[in-house]
Amino acid sequence: MFALMGRMAAVNNNALVAALGSDAVAAVHGYRLEIVEQARLHGLTLRPARTGPGSDPIDIRLVVTDRPGAPLTGVVLAWSPERGWSTAGSADPSPRYLAGPLARPLDLVPSPVDVLCHLTAGARGSKVPPLDVELDDDPAAIRRLLRFATARRDRSSDALGLSA
Repeated sequence: MFALMGRMAAVNNNALVAALGSDAVAAVHGYRLEIVEQARLHGLTLRPARTGPGSDPIDIRLVVTDRPGAPLTGVVLAWSPERGWSTAGSADPSPRYLAGPLARPLDLVPSPVDVLCHLTAGARGSKVPPLDVELDDDPAAIRRLLRFATARRDRSSDALGLSA
């Protein structure tokens, strides 16, 4: 699997789905759920952001929907396998990347705690996206992403009373 992905110029959404199959969609969905839950624990509400006709289920786009006038209300939090996490707000609509130009593959899949700490700390991030880094350059980055699919299945089983 990693050899196939390593031959591609960049890990884009189609490549991620082709290499990981339905696990890619499940992993990204689980990652999204963990980010939303972590936001809740930080006292924030995240909702799906509006997307255009070319949106992809592998991308994550969430908007902070707290009370009007709250500092983070309207901030859009977005993730893709090529760029990792970024934020953009109405005052500054240009994206700011959590993983800057010198990012490593694991930086593209930070823990939900790290994402929310970055968001709530008011850290601006880099105007320059990650350069010359691919998610598949480090199997640990792929494993970290895939763990979110496993965690999601485990939570679903717990909720249904199927776990031992």
